Amino acid sequence: MARRWWAVAATTVLVVTTAGCVDGGTSQLPARVGQLPEQVRGLGPAVFAVAVADERRTDLTGLVAVERFGDEIAGVAPDRRHAEIALGDPRFPTVADGLAEDRRAALLADGRIVDVALPDHVYLRTATGVGPQLSITGPRCLIVRRDGTVEQPAVEAACVVADHGGVIWQERPGDRFGGVDRTTGAVSPTIALPSYPIAASPDGRLLAALTDDRPARLIIADTAGGSWRPTVEVARTFVSGVFTDAGFAVTHLRDGLRAVSVVQPDGVVRTLLSPVGDVTFAPAGRYALVEETGSGARRLAVLDLTSGSVVPVTEAPEPAGDAGRPGPTDLPPVAGNLAVAVAGEAALVVELPYDADVRRDADLPNRVWSVDLASATARPGPDLRGVSSATVLPSTGASLAALRLGPSGDAMTIDAAGTVTTAGSLATPRTAFPDGTVLHDLHDEDGELRVDRVLLTDGAGQRTEIATGGGSGQRVAGVLATPDGAHLLVSLRSDRGGSRPPGPDDALVLVRRDGTGEPLVLYQGAVLVSLGMTTE
Repeated sequence: MARRWWAVAATTVLVVTTAGCVDGGTSQLPARVGQLPEQVRGLGPAVFAVAVADERRTDLTGLVAVERFGDEIAGVAPDRRHAEIALGDPRFPTVADGLAEDRRAALLADGRIVDVALPDHVYLRTATGVGPQLSITGPRCLIVRRDGTVEQPAVEAACVVADHGGVIWQERPGDRFGGVDRTTGAVSPTIALPSYPIAASPDGRLLAALTDDRPARLIIADTAGGSWRPTVEVARTFVSGVFTDAGFAVTHLRDGLRAVSVVQPDGVVRTLLSPVGDVTFAPAGRYALVEETGSGARRLAVLDLTSGSVVPVTEAPEPAGDAGRPGPTDLPPVAGNLAVAVAGEAALVVELPYDADVRRDADLPNRVWSVDLASATARPGPDLRGVSSATVLPSTGASLAALRLGPSGDAMTIDAAGTVTTAGSLATPRTAFPDGTVLHDLHDEDGELRVDRVLLTDGAGQRTEIATGGGSGQRVAGVLATPDGAHLLVSLRSDRGGSRPPGPDDALVLVRRDGTGEPLVLYQGAVLVSLGMTTE
């Protein structure tokens, strides 16, 4: 019986899609194509972007609201008939600017439309959630709070999430920069800097940047006081650092030896550890995983970036009642190169052999650890053999980190809870879900991104391919886990780009997380802009 409603809904989709595409028209869209199954729980109010026609034009984008995701949208009167919308993750707040005759702007949060006043001269395309209550828009920056407060730092301002953490805003044109408090959304004053900042403190007051000298020096700029000064020398092409409670922690050379120091806003440099080998900072700025070398042997340790204490990493004891190790044991010394990826306060560590001949041994085991930085304890990771290289993949958020392993090309991930998963060479990690599963995009043998399938992996080694219902002319724009824990909501968008209103290629599809059943298209000709969700 469970599979039956999937099949019926899929048949219905084919009829509506064909009708909607006749002569390229969208007169029958938007449409609710399939019924939301009753076992899908936790989805509340929703706001959709849809195509709206009037007596003169058919290329307008409006907003339609329903009381519960899954309700009918065909025939529902648009709340806004012509709007410019900042699109992003529908769980975060965003805004829409009224155009033409209807100039009413709107806050879109938790599936509701609320009238709001926006500054003049806004330009909305994208929205990026930077905190539970906060989003930034682009190309022109607005700071949008869930409570409806909207702030424009400057008319031509641009906002970005910095490479090494924090949110930066730039007063364009020019070289003046400020920060944004990721909790309150408050913006700092701007300060002129010789280069684009690489990081901002969580409260937005401090910025880290580099001088244009050779070699470059680290700058810590205090936007409140309007001052900065050059400090330690760093490599321009690669800076490893993060803001802490006391300043910016950074790796650099001190008396010819590699060191970890905290550079304070007044320019004082407090060295925490030297000499030191590899260093990887946790994004929250409390800890760093380091290769401690002072004892003569190379050992993994956790450096507390506030106190400066160095705690050797030990292997965690087996769970109570297990007949294994009775307590923590020291990890063996590091005997090769280290590849490290950090999510939250959990680190994935893969040891790689030094010797080229040894690296070619496909049967050589690699040591793999999942390290809890707060407790400085490690647990063995999945069995791994013949890995000779590893590259840290670009971050998709603080809760997920990944390595690409060579020569196989497989991906290995870790989430903020320390769960480690593996995926094949055609998978690219996309996001981590709270239950420890990881969603991956899939590529074909030619490297092209697939729209028809995604992959779920978990800490038990399970890999589940899931059909999305996508096809030619579409892309997977977003995937949300439903609160019931058994389904995914896939947002398919047209791959044509531009600012066209939603059409036949824009759809919302429900799939089972276990990979069974057929994709169920719920809506067509609609883009999910805002969604309220409840905790199961």
